[in-house]
Amino acid sequence: MATTGQALDLYVGHSKPVEIDGRPEVTAFARTGHVSSIELDLSGIVGNELGTARRLGKINHAIYLFHADHYRHYEDVLKRPINPGQFAENVTYTGPDENSLRIGDHIRIGTALVELTIPRIPCYKMAHFLQTEAGFPSLFSASGRTGIYARVIEAGVIKPGDSLTVTKSDPRNALISELNMVLTGPAPAADLLARVKSSPALFDALRLQINERMTMLGLDNEPRAQTVKILECKQECDDVISVAFRMSCPSGQPPKPGQFVTFGIEDEDGNRHFRCYSLIEAPFTPDTDNNDDSPVWRIAVKRRPVDESTFSVSNWIHDRVGMDTTCFAFPPAGDFTLPDDLTAGISFIAGGIGITPILAQLRELARQRFDGPVTLIYVVPDSNHIPFRDDVIALGESLAQFDLRLYLTRQENLPVDAPGTWQSGYPDLVRHISSQDETSHLFVCGPAPMIEAVRTIHTTLDRLTSHLHFELFASDSPALPPRVGIKQAKITIASTGYQGIWNQKDGSLLNWIESHTELRPPAACRSGLCRTCRADLRRGEVAYPPNVSPPPTSSILLCCAHPASDLEIDLS
Repeated sequence: MATTGQALDLYVGHSKPVEIDGRPEVTAFARTGHVSSIELDLSGIVGNELGTARRLGKINHAIYLFHADHYRHYEDVLKRPINPGQFAENVTYTGPDENSLRIGDHIRIGTALVELTIPRIPCYKMAHFLQTEAGFPSLFSASGRTGIYARVIEAGVIKPGDSLTVTKSDPRNALISELNMVLTGPAPAADLLARVKSSPALFDALRLQINERMTMLGLDNEPRAQTVKILECKQECDDVISVAFRMSCPSGQPPKPGQFVTFGIEDEDGNRHFRCYSLIEAPFTPDTDNNDDSPVWRIAVKRRPVDESTFSVSNWIHDRVGMDTTCFAFPPAGDFTLPDDLTAGISFIAGGIGITPILAQLRELARQRFDGPVTLIYVVPDSNHIPFRDDVIALGESLAQFDLRLYLTRQENLPVDAPGTWQSGYPDLVRHISSQDETSHLFVCGPAPMIEAVRTIHTTLDRLTSHLHFELFASDSPALPPRVGIKQAKITIASTGYQGIWNQKDGSLLNWIESHTELRPPAACRSGLCRTCRADLRRGEVAYPPNVSPPPTSSILLCCAHPASDLEIDLS
């Protein structure tokens, strides 16, 4: 790809005490300029400091790029010269700006490779250091000439005069200027909001921030159920059917392989009942849409062995839903999704209907022509209860390194035509998990006891918590008891760099933060009701008391959350 720009001046910042509007503060806004080079490691610029906490953490604000032409614009606005480095940038450059660069773009500068994350959102300090009126930061954002933060993908060195080259860009991602308009501008148009929120490279924390901002602006941001008509119901095995329907692609993030939809029916009394089902088929990629506003979505539904007096959505669908039946569906949700940058191997463990989200993920791996090792442990009762058997086998043949091991737990004699990878009994999960490369990702979906067993083995073997992904399929029976927290955990607060040890006696995460740090996160009811203390969960798992309704999985309620693993959190 051709060179598109050049690094000019380089700057680093060091925290210093200052007085702003009569208040003493410590800030790294003022930069030391014209350094001969800057060295980047994966955490950022070596020796550079950020004085203020960032919503996405310091790693995602590792380096700040500012287009040289912006200086001329702001000098025209302020009617005076501005000294270089006054916008607290690290690199002044020539080349593409916010109106052509996109979220997630990879840029090679010198020997370093960075990924664009977010536009600069200024605060009152900019007005102080530029000696302008208090409203200048708003003018700065409205102009779109904001500069861009990036995280480091490959360590390296940048020197003045080094070339700047865009090495990767995904047109599905919104422009940096568009993200800036949604984050800081007036109420955005629906198509702009949808384009930004559907960007594959957009951080979940930013998507949450956008949702919160739309609520603050009085815009309806709550998902609504769409009325859909059934196209087809197909028997997949003795107790599983697939259900196909058309649904317009909702605004916001498009579906990802592994996500689910909340699907609803209406009974004879007009009452609506909803349940979550994983997607087998959906517009996961642009080429599956075929420019149709209502692409086909498909879910799998298993008949439940429940008492006749207990209402079951799944059994209602089996017994009463057919072609042209009217049902309801909420937009896709869930974080049981493939990593964005999958370089190591991947292992799946599916129990029965738990194959559903994994089937969509296998299709995505085949579409990407993933050539790493893929293992599937598939556990079913017998040969009459293997949903999507032919699909799994066909997908395996399209993957370069696919190892399918199917276990029939209630059938001693295998079918005469069973492949050699089929076995009777249960898999040795300890042996399987321990045999996998430590860098590989493990996805497990199926009955709760199987998931808990995998989680216990994975933890006992000291594997990476971030590489274990699980999806608990709650049935129409009462909810499973909540997970119990652990006795001790390492807590990292990403936005400050603080690390410490939480012990069970410390109580909630909010109590621990208030007693072990100088941070005072906002909190009101302290019982999980008002949601004031919600923070971003970047890594790990938490447990809640039975009476608390958990927030989305990318968030935690500090006032009542207890660690269920080591955690990395971000306080906005």
